[in-house]
Amino acid sequence: MNPIQHLLNSTVVPPEVLRASRAISTMKKWEIVVGKEMANRSWPEKFDHGTVWVAVTGSAWAQELRLQKDEILARLNDMAGDTNLFVNIRFGVRPLKKAVILGESLDETAETEGLSIREIAERRLKEWHRGEGTES
Repeated sequence: MNPIQHLLNSTVVPPEVLRASRAISTMKKWEIVVGKEMANRSWPEKFDHGTVWVAVTGSAWAQELRLQKDEILARLNDMAGDTNLFVNIRFGVRPLKKAVILGESLDETAETEGLSIREIAERRLKEWHRGEGTES
Protein backbone atom coordinates (compact mmCIF):
# COMPACT_ATOMS: atom_id res chain seq x y z
CA MET A 1 0.00 0.00 0.00
CA ASN A 2 1.41 3.41 -0.87
CA PRO A 3 1.73 6.15 1.79
CA ILE A 4 -1.26 8.12 0.47
CA GLN A 5 -3.56 5.07 0.69
CA HIS A 6 -2.28 4.37 4.21
CA LEU A 7 -2.94 7.98 5.25
CA LEU A 8 -6.44 7.94 3.75
CA ASN A 9 -7.29 4.59 5.33
CA SER A 10 -6.16 5.74 8.78
CA THR A 11 -8.11 9.02 8.59
CA VAL A 12 -11.28 7.71 6.97
CA VAL A 13 -11.53 4.50 8.98
CA PRO A 14 -9.77 4.43 12.35
CA PRO A 15 -7.63 1.30 12.90
CA GLU A 16 -9.75 0.17 15.87
CA VAL A 17 -12.86 0.16 13.66
CA LEU A 18 -11.06 -2.01 11.12
CA ARG A 19 -9.93 -4.37 13.90
CA ALA A 20 -13.46 -4.60 15.30
CA SER A 21 -14.85 -5.33 11.85
CA ARG A 22 -12.31 -8.11 11.33
CA ALA A 23 -13.15 -9.48 14.79
CA ILE A 24 -16.90 -9.49 14.05
CA SER A 25 -16.34 -11.36 10.80
CA THR A 26 -14.24 -13.94 12.60
CA MET A 27 -16.66 -14.32 15.52
CA LYS A 28 -19.42 -15.23 13.04
CA LYS A 29 -17.45 -18.46 12.53
CA TRP A 30 -17.78 -19.47 16.20
CA GLU A 31 -19.09 -22.93 15.28
CA ILE A 32 -15.94 -23.62 13.26
CA VAL A 33 -13.75 -22.38 16.13
CA VAL A 34 -15.29 -24.41 18.97
CA GLY A 35 -17.26 -27.12 17.16
CA LYS A 36 -20.99 -27.59 16.74
CA GLU A 37 -21.64 -29.02 20.21
CA MET A 38 -19.94 -26.13 22.01
CA ALA A 39 -21.46 -23.58 19.64
CA ASN A 40 -24.90 -24.87 20.66
CA ARG A 41 -23.99 -24.02 24.27
CA SER A 42 -22.05 -20.79 23.78
CA TRP A 43 -22.07 -17.70 21.60
CA PRO A 44 -19.75 -14.67 21.34
CA GLU A 45 -21.73 -11.56 22.23
CA LYS A 46 -19.26 -8.73 21.82
CA PHE A 47 -15.69 -7.73 21.06
CA ASP A 48 -14.07 -4.94 23.05
CA HIS A 49 -10.39 -3.96 22.68
CA GLY A 50 -9.15 -7.50 22.09
CA THR A 51 -11.54 -9.27 24.47
CA VAL A 52 -14.35 -11.53 23.30
CA TRP A 53 -17.30 -11.80 25.68
CA VAL A 54 -19.02 -15.18 25.35
CA ALA A 55 -22.38 -16.25 26.79
CA VAL A 56 -22.47 -19.88 27.94
CA THR A 57 -25.51 -21.95 28.98
CA GLY A 58 -24.01 -23.37 32.17
CA SER A 59 -21.03 -23.21 34.51
CA ALA A 60 -19.73 -26.65 33.50
CA TRP A 61 -19.65 -25.59 29.85
CA ALA A 62 -18.02 -22.29 30.79
CA GLN A 63 -15.31 -24.19 32.67
CA GLU A 64 -14.76 -26.50 29.69
CA LEU A 65 -14.29 -23.44 27.46
CA ARG A 66 -11.95 -21.80 29.98
CA LEU A 67 -9.75 -24.91 29.81
CA GLN A 68 -9.57 -24.42 26.02
CA LYS A 69 -9.05 -20.66 26.19
CA ASP A 70 -5.53 -20.58 24.69
CA GLU A 71 -6.51 -22.90 21.85
CA ILE A 72 -9.66 -20.88 21.11
CA LEU A 73 -7.66 -17.63 21.05
CA ALA A 74 -5.13 -19.20 18.69
CA ARG A 75 -7.90 -20.40 16.34
CA LEU A 76 -9.64 -17.01 16.34
CA ASN A 77 -6.39 -15.18 15.61
CA ASP A 78 -5.48 -17.69 12.91
CA MET A 79 -8.86 -17.27 11.22
CA ALA A 80 -8.56 -13.48 11.45
CA GLY A 81 -5.03 -13.53 10.05
CA ASP A 82 -3.80 -11.37 12.95
CA THR A 83 -1.92 -12.90 15.88
CA ASN A 84 -2.78 -9.97 18.17
CA LEU A 85 -6.44 -9.32 17.36
CA PHE A 86 -7.92 -11.52 20.09
CA VAL A 87 -6.04 -11.28 23.39
CA ASN A 88 -8.59 -12.49 25.95
CA ILE A 89 -11.89 -14.33 26.25
CA ARG A 90 -14.39 -13.90 29.07
CA PHE A 91 -17.03 -16.59 29.56
CA GLY A 92 -20.22 -15.83 31.47
CA VAL A 93 -23.24 -17.96 32.27
CA ARG A 94 -26.32 -16.33 30.81
CA PRO A 95 -29.06 -17.16 28.30
CA LEU A 96 -27.86 -17.48 24.74
CA LYS A 97 -29.18 -14.84 22.42
CA LYS A 98 -27.76 -15.85 19.08
CA ALA A 99 -29.95 -13.19 17.48
CA VAL A 100 -27.93 -10.58 19.36
CA ILE A 101 -24.98 -9.29 17.43
CA LEU A 102 -22.58 -7.26 19.50
CA GLY A 103 -25.24 -5.70 21.67
CA GLU A 104 -27.86 -5.05 19.01
CA SER A 105 -30.99 -7.08 19.69
CA LEU A 106 -33.54 -7.91 17.04
CA ASP A 107 -37.17 -6.97 17.27
CA GLU A 108 -39.54 -9.88 16.74
CA THR A 109 -41.29 -8.99 13.53
CA ALA A 110 -43.20 -10.83 10.86
CA GLU A 111 -40.25 -10.53 8.50
CA THR A 112 -38.13 -12.84 10.67
CA GLU A 113 -40.85 -15.37 11.33
CA GLY A 114 -39.88 -18.85 10.18
CA LEU A 115 -36.15 -18.06 9.98
CA SER A 116 -33.57 -19.82 12.13
CA ILE A 117 -31.70 -17.79 14.74
CA ARG A 118 -28.56 -18.01 12.65
CA GLU A 119 -30.39 -16.73 9.53
CA ILE A 120 -31.80 -13.83 11.53
CA ALA A 121 -28.36 -13.02 12.96
CA GLU A 122 -26.71 -13.13 9.53
CA ARG A 123 -29.42 -10.89 8.08
CA ARG A 124 -28.99 -8.41 10.93
CA LEU A 125 -25.21 -8.36 10.49
CA LYS A 126 -25.60 -7.61 6.77
CA GLU A 127 -28.00 -4.76 7.61
CA TRP A 128 -25.58 -3.44 10.21
CA HIS A 129 -22.68 -3.47 7.73
CA ARG A 130 -24.79 -1.71 5.08
CA GLY A 131 -25.80 0.96 7.61
CA GLU A 132 -22.18 1.57 8.62
CA GLY A 133 -21.20 2.38 5.08
CA THR A 134 -23.85 5.10 4.76
CA GLU A 135 -23.14 6.99 7.97
CA SER A 136 -20.86 10.02 7.89
